[in-house]
Amino acid sequence: MTKPHKNKNTMISITNFRKLFRSEITFVAGAGTIKLLPNFKLPQVAFVGKSNVGKSSLINMVCGRKTLARVSHTPGRTQQINFFDVGGYFSLVDLPGYGYAKVSGHTRKNWEQLITYYLFNKKPNLINLLIDARRGMKEHDIEVADMIVANRVNFQIIFTKCDEIKNRDILQSNTCAFLHDRYNRDIDILFTSTRNKDGASELQNSFYKYVGTDKES
Repeated sequence: MTKPHKNKNTMISITNFRKLFRSEITFVAGAGTIKLLPNFKLPQVAFVGKSNVGKSSLINMVCGRKTLARVSHTPGRTQQINFFDVGGYFSLVDLPGYGYAKVSGHTRKNWEQLITYYLFNKKPNLINLLIDARRGMKEHDIEVADMIVANRVNFQIIFTKCDEIKNRDILQSNTCAFLHDRYNRDIDILFTSTRNKDGASELQNSFYKYVGTDKES
């Protein structure tokens, strides 16, 4: 059984926070409709991105697991919002992928409504917007980023599949410039590769800034 989350005035050290990823991590709920969304009190760190961006693989990597989040070679397989309890301290939230053309119009609309409702009403502490480093930010990604910014939710850009690119510095520079021009603010950017196991520690550190420390002190 996981321990209950500490109250809002409780702080945790970065060392103990990292240990959470070696503790019990469990799937606690899945919601395929708005009515089924759970009302959790745990802080939430959400992952959102295109259907083939590698969300589930990244969640498994940062948690040091192989099968925590379901990985499929078929894009569009995640059809609900999945919630995972990390050591009783915070929740990781896996949102359905967007932008996959081969699902039905009804399914795609349902996903879009579910994601939109979650982002606007559940107010996660941090949203990780995953971008395929080989493609860069595309129209759908920008639309989601616009929606996150409009709702004043913290987010960062996570580039995936970075082992397949050579010009990381150029990608970072161009993305930073685009984000600053569009939103008039600096957005954190992290680079990851599940193939090379790169970026797990950096991701854990970034989560700590939003769910590991007392923001009201």
